[in-house]
Amino acid sequence: MSVKEEIKWLFEKLTRTHIYRTLPRGIDPLYDIKIHLPRLQVNVVFDVGANTGQSAKSYLERFPESKIYCFEPVEETFLQLQRNLQGYDNILSFKLALGAAKGTGKMVLEGNSDVFFLLNVSREQVSGTPLLEEVNFETLDGFCRSQNIDHINYLKIDTEGADFDVLKGSEGMLTQQQIDVVQVEAGMNSKNRRHVPFDVFSKFFEHKNYFLFGVYEQVNEWPTKEPHLRRTNPVFISDKVIKANIGR
Repeated sequence: MSVKEEIKWLFEKLTRTHIYRTLPRGIDPLYDIKIHLPRLQVNVVFDVGANTGQSAKSYLERFPESKIYCFEPVEETFLQLQRNLQGYDNILSFKLALGAAKGTGKMVLEGNSDVFFLLNVSREQVSGTPLLEEVNFETLDGFCRSQNIDHINYLKIDTEGADFDVLKGSEGMLTQQQIDVVQVEAGMNSKNRRHVPFDVFSKFFEHKNYFLFGVYEQVNEWPTKEPHLRRTNPVFISDKVIKANIGR
C-alpha cells in the first residue's frame, strides 16, 4: 500500500467516511450524463416547473452553450424567475404550464411556491378553501411546433403530480424519440397521493422504448417523518441514446 493509500485508509477509518475518486452513480444526473453518455450533446433543455430558476442555473453551468426553455405558470413565481435569470441570453422563460391539452386550469397556491400543484390533476385532496390562480396550458408537442423545435436533449418535469399529463402532451416527440433524456418526479409508495407512481412512468416509458437511466433525489415521507421513500426523480433515456453510447 502506498503512502497516499495509507493516508486515505486512515482518514476513512477515523472519520467513518469513504472517499470516492468519482461520484457514485445516482447522485447527480448531469454528472452521470457526462460520464455515461459521452456521445450525447445537450443543446436544448426544457425545464418544466422551473419555479424561480434553481435548476436552470445548474443546467447553464453544466451546458453553457445550450438553449434553456423555462416554464412557470404562476404569476408571482414567474416574475421571480425572470428577475433571477435576467441577463442570460440563452435562457427563455414562458408563463405557461405544459399539460395533456391546450386550455386553462387552476393552480393551488398552498405552501411554498415549489410545491404549488394543479387542482383536479394531483390525487391529493385539497382541504379548506385554498388560494387558486388560473393558468394557461399548452402541450409540449404544440409548443415545439410553434417554436420550430424538433429535438430536446434534456426534459426535466417537476410539476407536483402533473408530470404524467406533461408526458401525454409530449406523445408525438416521445414516439419519434425526439427527446433524449426525461426526468420526472415519481411517488414511491401508495400512501403518496401527490405524485404519480413510479410504475406508471416505467410502463409508459418502456412502451415508448425509453429505459431507466438512474434514480435521483430519494426523499423519505417527510410529512409524517416515516423512514420509507416518498418520492424520487427517476431519469429515463431513449433507445436511440442507448445505442449511440454502447461501448463508450
